[in-house]
Amino acid sequence: MNSSEVAGLWQSRFGIPEKAFAGYRFFRKAQSVWMISGSELPDLSYEALGMRIMNLKDRPWKPTTCALQILGKHATKNLVHLNDSQAMIFLEGKSLPIESNLEPGYVVVLYREEVLGCGLYSHGIVISQLPKERRTTSCS
Repeated sequence: MNSSEVAGLWQSRFGIPEKAFAGYRFFRKAQSVWMISGSELPDLSYEALGMRIMNLKDRPWKPTTCALQILGKHATKNLVHLNDSQAMIFLEGKSLPIESNLEPGYVVVLYREEVLGCGLYSHGIVISQLPKERRTTSCS
């Protein structure tokens, strides 16, 4: 995938401007899109390179938590702002009710203007998409 294709998808879903992708290159490996800095690389075979930013195996495509934590600060739509108790529920990997006019699908989840990660919004519910290894456990 080229940068304008990637930027177009992120702009359409999250309102992230194309300029946020300046200085990066993108490549597809299997069902994932990876992002690397625009520096020149030797023509070698790599096992892993850069950061995986989106998974294409599902419809719609799914942004990764890491990518949203970097690019989500530029998002202008499909944003969910959480309060203290909602943020804890999200970080535990649980679902929470959110009444909103959001488009169904993946959303950028924020707490105190910081991106926590990806959520899946449908019918008034945000389902945490945080990877299991990044979740917290309840102290109660």
